[in-house]
Amino acid sequence: SSRAPCQTSYPAMSPSPAPLLDLMEMPKPRWKAPAAWIPHVLLVHAVVAGCLFPLRPAVVWVDPFAALSVALGSTYRSQVAPPLGLAIDAGSAVLLKISPLLAALSTAMGAWGFADVLAPLRGPGREDAVSVMATVCRGPLLWLLSGLLHGTAAAWAATRASSAERRFAAVLGAEAVGAAQRERPVLPMTARLHPLLFPYKAFEIQQVDVPGGATVDMWPLQPGGGDAARPIFFFVHGGAWRGGNSRMNPSCLLLHRLSMRGWQVCAVNYRKRRWPQHIEDCGAALRFVLGRAPAEQDGEPPRVVLGGASAGGHLAALLASQPEFAPALRGAVLLYPALDPADDLQQFLPWPFGPSTIRWFFQLVVLRGNRDFWDEARPLAKITPAFPPCLAVHGELDGLAPV
Repeated sequence: SSRAPCQTSYPAMSPSPAPLLDLMEMPKPRWKAPAAWIPHVLLVHAVVAGCLFPLRPAVVWVDPFAALSVALGSTYRSQVAPPLGLAIDAGSAVLLKISPLLAALSTAMGAWGFADVLAPLRGPGREDAVSVMATVCRGPLLWLLSGLLHGTAAAWAATRASSAERRFAAVLGAEAVGAAQRERPVLPMTARLHPLLFPYKAFEIQQVDVPGGATVDMWPLQPGGGDAARPIFFFVHGGAWRGGNSRMNPSCLLLHRLSMRGWQVCAVNYRKRRWPQHIEDCGAALRFVLGRAPAEQDGEPPRVVLGGASAGGHLAALLASQPEFAPALRGAVLLYPALDPADDLQQFLPWPFGPSTIRWFFQLVVLRGNRDFWDEARPLAKITPAFPPCLAVHGELDGLAPV
C-alpha cells in the first residue's frame, strides 16, 4: 500500500503511539466523503424552508416536509458525519422499522400532489408548462423521491437478516446456525417492542452494591447447569462515559439470551462523575464477581468473557489489558467500541482549529482537562500478545465512532 503509517497529530497532548499503532495503516476518514454531508445539507434546507414558509411562501421553492422526508431517507445507506450522525445513529433502528410506513405515506403524498397539480390542465384555464413543472418539482416529485428512498431502505432491511445468516452459515456451518436459531430463547413481549422496555423485575435480576460506589446487576442462574462453575459474561454499558446505566441499554437482549443459555451474566453500573472512577469501578466490580464465583473443578479460576458497548467497549478493552485479570479472561466481545478516544488513527471529525471532536470531548468532559490520565485511557496503546481473543462488532455506517 502507498499509504503512510499512522502517526498522531498532537504529540504534545498525549504519549507517542504504541508500536501497534505505528504498524497500522491509516484508512481514509469517512467524514471526508461528500456523501457523509448530504443529509446535513438536506436537513438544513428543510429547516430553512420550514422557517420561511409561514412568512413568505412565495420564496420557498420546496415543500419543507417533503425536503425533511428526503433528508431522512438519505441517511439509511450512507455514513452520516457528526453532529447529525449522533441523532441518526440513535434513531436509525426506529427509522428502519417505520420505513415501510414512511414509503407508503410519501408515495401517497406524491401521487396526491401530482393529481392536484395536473387537474387544472384538464380544464379550460390551462396553466403554462413552466409553472406546472415548477410546482411539480416543488412538492410531488420530492415526495416520490422520498418514497423511493424509504422503500429501498425497507427492502434492504428485510434482506439484511437473511444476508447475515448466510455469512454466519458460510463461516460456522449451516447446521450450527440452524441449531442456534432453534434453541434461541424467546424474548419478552415488551422487549420485542424496544430493548429499553425489558422487564428486569419479572426476571428477578438483583442489583448488588460493590464496595467503592459501583453496583452489579446479577442475572439469576438458570436451572440445569448442575454444580459446575458457570462461564461469566461481565458487561460494561455505554453512554459516552457520562450517561446510561446497566438497565438502560439495548444490549439487555444479548444478556438475556446468554443468561437463558446457562451463563452467569453480570452488568456493572459505574460512577461517571470524574475519571478514573469509570475504570476503577469496573475493576472493583469484576474483582467482586470473581471473588463470589466458584472455581473450576480443576482448580482453575472462573472463566470470564468481557463485554462492552460504545464507551463500555472502551472500558472493557482497558479491563482486558490489565494483567491481574488475565488468568480468568477467555475473551472479549466489544460492540461498536470507542477504542480510540485520543484519535490516534485520525478518523474523527476535527474542529477547524485544534484536535478532533472525540479527543476534545474526552479531554475536557471525561478527563476534566487532566492530560496525565491519557496513558491509562488509551486501550489501543495497551494491546499486547497477552490480550485475550477479541470479537469486535461494528457497523460500517456508524457516524459517531468510526470503524
